[in-house]
Amino acid sequence: MDTGKMMKSSYNPYIFVVLVLSGLLILLSGCGRKTPAVSDSVSWQSGKTEEEIERELTEGNVTMSRLQLALYGKITDCSLQSDKETLALTLTMPDIPKSDDAMIYLFAFETYEECTFTEELKREPIASQRKSTECRLECAYQDEYLFKQFVPAVLLNGEYMPLSAGICISNPEMLADTIEDCPQPKSKKGLLLDPQMLETSLLTDLGVQYAIYNIPLSIIMGETTDQTFPTISYEYQGKTYLFNGAAINGYDYLFSYLTSQGMNSTAIILNDWNETYPELIHPLSDNKEVGAYYYAFNTANQEGIHCLEAIASFLTERYSGKEHGLVSSWVIANEINQYKVWNYMDTDDIMVYAAEFEKALRIFYYAAKSNYADAKVYFSIDHDWNSNRGNDEKYFNAKEVVAAVNEMAGQKGNYDWGLAIHPYPNPLTKVNYWTENYDKTPDAPVLTLMNLSTVTDLLSQEEYLDRNGNVRSITVTELGFTSASGEKLQAAAFAYCYYIIEANPYVDAFIMNRQTDALEEVRQGLAFGIYEMDHTPKYICDVYKNIDTDEGKEYTKFMLNILGAESLEEALSWAK
Repeated sequence: MDTGKMMKSSYNPYIFVVLVLSGLLILLSGCGRKTPAVSDSVSWQSGKTEEEIERELTEGNVTMSRLQLALYGKITDCSLQSDKETLALTLTMPDIPKSDDAMIYLFAFETYEECTFTEELKREPIASQRKSTECRLECAYQDEYLFKQFVPAVLLNGEYMPLSAGICISNPEMLADTIEDCPQPKSKKGLLLDPQMLETSLLTDLGVQYAIYNIPLSIIMGETTDQTFPTISYEYQGKTYLFNGAAINGYDYLFSYLTSQGMNSTAIILNDWNETYPELIHPLSDNKEVGAYYYAFNTANQEGIHCLEAIASFLTERYSGKEHGLVSSWVIANEINQYKVWNYMDTDDIMVYAAEFEKALRIFYYAAKSNYADAKVYFSIDHDWNSNRGNDEKYFNAKEVVAAVNEMAGQKGNYDWGLAIHPYPNPLTKVNYWTENYDKTPDAPVLTLMNLSTVTDLLSQEEYLDRNGNVRSITVTELGFTSASGEKLQAAAFAYCYYIIEANPYVDAFIMNRQTDALEEVRQGLAFGIYEMDHTPKYICDVYKNIDTDEGKEYTKFMLNILGAESLEEALSWAK
């Protein structure tokens, strides 16, 4: 695997301001006091005329500079209401600040826009409300607000000045229609499918519960050359986006078929090089000569953001369980810590990298949840958890990327992103992964099946929990074992892996790589398939088929002798 240098640096230029203000704000409630202390605007109204109320709210209780105002407010809620037509934001402040009038205003910004704390908000507000220490601002929800961030402000010396950082809507799932017939998996067993085996017993007999498929954007974007499947026009933000009708028809068939077979579909969105749609490539990634497999999404400007929003909206709406099947999980990009190869960006600043990626992740999350409330959206990492000790410029540590994305996501409001992991043995050709001792501390260099606690312990920490205080969804979206060293050894490795994941309450699924051997992998000694290239089944085939049935233990009992364990319980204890 290609691997990269990580340099820690601060992406947010206002960190110093935050540290300074944290001390200053303690004193602010007593600074510049004009009237006796009051808790909110309601108490000001008692026995006073409207004119007196307006004047006193304008004068406020504290006088602050624009820098002091910048972090004075705290947004405690930004959500769609049950009518699906009202957006409400709640702002709290220690006291009433002085400004030009009695109002607090609400502004909307694009995802890519950086709203700096000390600059005027040069646009029209979308809502306003009288000042209060707990102020609720409401406005009519518009479709374009789904991907925007919202900033409260006051009018100070003729300029609108922010009272807090921007925040995004917290509950896009409120917009989704209810889908009744969703596949309910009976186990965690998944597979990267061979499209040649669709509608054959070579697939249906396997009892696959989770299926995964790639969607490279170059395949679906643009006009159709096959007139049997006309170009699909999709209107978004006043612009028409074109999708390849033939390619989309293929995905329509695929996801409809998988849904009809009771499988949960996962789609991986990949941003490969596309000469026709250069706006999809991030400005820091615009270099075809590097030869990367995939490139960072363009989240740096309006053209790129709107194109990505249109793609996310189109795909998640189309595969929301209606006419064309259901994609219940979306993985955005591949192994993003390998940023020189799988999600190319020309930067060694992990915070810059994470900030740009997180915008794309949030866009797909909001699109998916607004169309199917139970959708899950992930980003993926490989097994290089903490192996880069600072001397390799080809990759970031996966652990550091997870921390950076989590930090960036929190800045505009927590949401329930998930983590897709690829805990391959090291090296990839190693099948008897249980024969080594693995570091199980947070600083473990490599993430494998034998030390999954390194990632689950991290995501169990308070600062990583989801909106409901739970550990985020974790899924193994790619992991395989070669049969080059023997088919029985491959089958034992798979069975042990399945039981480890089945016993782990934090991992939702195990999607095996792959159904059929791939020539380019076999040449590297990586014969991962259940079937050989000519579709001859391997020893693992019956093990895979039956492992989650009542006969599973019978089909896997050979595993214990290969592992050197007296019982499954003993073997599982090694991985704790």
